[in-house]
Amino acid sequence: MLARVVRIAVVVALLGLTVTLALAFRRDPHDIKTGTILKAAPTFTLQRLDGSGEVSLADLSGKVVVMNFFASWCLPCTQENPALVRVYERYRGSDVVLLGVNLQESRENGLAYVKRMGMSWATLADDDGRVALSYGVFGPPETFFIGPDGVIAGRHIGPIAEDTLVTAIETLRARAVR
Repeated sequence: MLARVVRIAVVVALLGLTVTLALAFRRDPHDIKTGTILKAAPTFTLQRLDGSGEVSLADLSGKVVVMNFFASWCLPCTQENPALVRVYERYRGSDVVLLGVNLQESRENGLAYVKRMGMSWATLADDDGRVALSYGVFGPPETFFIGPDGVIAGRHIGPIAEDTLVTAIETLRARAVR
């Protein structure tokens, strides 16, 4: 009798685990809804990597902000960079601002990477990691989409594709028009 109860308990536990995993894998693991989504973006002012001044999120109010956390030692960052370059060129001079936030390395290494990769958008130094911490960044690359209202509308963990960037940007631009 006890053996039968144990077998039934094991079957029920395995069934529960299978259902849980099946439901978890229905979503794209890169687009994770976390506690930061639909909350006001943490404000910051950071120095530009090249030392030419600073950028404050408050100064970008009313614009769609795409904030990409990167590092020179991050292979997935290198892989996603061509998509970021194309998207930057597409929206350059519009209501969309792309910000690169360099983390977990020296400014010299970050700046060398920016030059090597052709990143002509504003790249910022998060020297002490406070901005990454305030956004809940696990590690590079991570991309946040901030609406014109200053609210984080989306987060993408890992390398991001051009079509994902464009879809998120256009969704936020359409909301702003309403």
